[in-house]
Amino acid sequence: MDITNYGAAMSGVTPGTFAPDIAPNAAPKVQPLPGGESDAEGAASFKDTLKSMIGNVNNEMVNAQQMSTDLALGKTHDEAGTVKAVEEAALSMQFTIAIRNKIMDAYTEVERMQF
Repeated sequence: MDITNYGAAMSGVTPGTFAPDIAPNAAPKVQPLPGGESDAEGAASFKDTLKSMIGNVNNEMVNAQQMSTDLALGKTHDEAGTVKAVEEAALSMQFTIAIRNKIMDAYTEVERMQF
């Protein structure tokens, strides 16, 4: 494992930030993913990505609800699995709400702009 690039990137980190400062002349090279599409036709849209994420959160919530119900009815004795599923669903929901809040903030900011 080559960590020379990691060391160079970490040396540019400004204290108090989570991202290294990238100078214009030291911008990283962008390369297409192997086996991926080189044009935007095959790429998923923002709407499709959000729809997929919300669908995944819904599936996790339904799964957590089913596992909780099964545990309460005595159909299963997997307390650890149930707690894990409930916590994963809760974290997914919190993440989704945070994304929604960021999108709403961005929309409000664009709405305030005067052209």
